[in-house]
Amino acid sequence: MTPDDLRSAARDGTPVEDAALDEARLRDADLAGLRLRGGSLAGADLRGARLDRARIEGTSVAGADLREADLTDAVLTGVDLSGARFAGALLGDTRFDGCRMIGTSLRGVRGLAASFVLTGCNLQVADLGELGLRGLRITECDLSEADLSGADLRDVEFGRCRLRDTVLRGARLAGADLRTSDLGEITEFTPAELRGAIVSPAQAAAVCTALGLTVLG
Repeated sequence: MTPDDLRSAARDGTPVEDAALDEARLRDADLAGLRLRGGSLAGADLRGARLDRARIEGTSVAGADLREADLTDAVLTGVDLSGARFAGALLGDTRFDGCRMIGTSLRGVRGLAASFVLTGCNLQVADLGELGLRGLRITECDLSEADLSGADLRDVEFGRCRLRDTVLRGARLAGADLRTSDLGEITEFTPAELRGAIVSPAQAAAVCTALGLTVLG
């Protein structure tokens, strides 16, 4: 399959399976409504591509350049996006479900809407710095060592997430619900990082212990 074949399939609404298009040049390509399963677009140049309403499942898009791409209403399921770059991309109502996003850069994405979904994704060491995620729900995601510095996390519900060694410097956490999440090691710096967040009694007790406080009932 060639890049032109992929464009034609998207235009005609023809599902594509197991396409081998590593390093494909698809800059500014119109792939709106693409239905893609399996195969690989690893390292592809998708800058400015139209991928709105795309349905992509089990495909490797690792290391791809998706800057300025339009993924509005796209659904990505079980996709490998490790090391992919999304700066300037439109992610309104986009859904990432069970995706591998290790080291993925989402810094600078645009158009995040209330129905933007991150669920079951591996976001270890990913860059989510400065993102406006207020009021969203992030479920069963591994954000260990991810960079969330300066992000707006107010009222975000972190459902059963891993936040071990996550960088939260300068993040706004007022009303963020962390009660079911794994916060990793609690240190004397944790209270300042989590200021305003909602935590469980067990998490609060761990914070007190880290501060050298003894809580008596």
